[in-house]
Amino acid sequence: MKKNSIVTFLVILMTCVFINAQDESTKQKPKDVLIEGEVIDLSCFTSRGAIGEGHKSCAARCLARGIPAGILDKDGNVFVIVGASPGYSAYAAQTIRLNGQVENGRISPKKMEVIKGKSWKEISLQGGSPKSD
Repeated sequence: MKKNSIVTFLVILMTCVFINAQDESTKQKPKDVLIEGEVIDLSCFTSRGAIGEGHKSCAARCLARGIPAGILDKDGNVFVIVGASPGYSAYAAQTIRLNGQVENGRISPKKMEVIKGKSWKEISLQGGSPKSD
């Protein structure tokens, strides 16, 4: 009986090792993606669906306090922005473009643009967050 338990344990262990090895070999590196959407604070968005101009001042305060920032695209997809959220408070409820690596619903921004008039203006980032002036 003890021998059967050891054999069963070894079979399960080898299966887990094999599955993990397969999973690691098929993982792809995140790709650079351009996402355009509204800057949101994730607390109010997830609890109440709060977005837009009517929520701008609240979102700016939440982001300034460190509530995680997100970007809501036109298809309703939400991406968590990997970067210090206070830097995004000045852009609350505004449409921005982020270019960066996306993985598991998170974007690590390398480039940010905001609309100024009819064209896009690049905003300098530091550690994934807009630099303060």
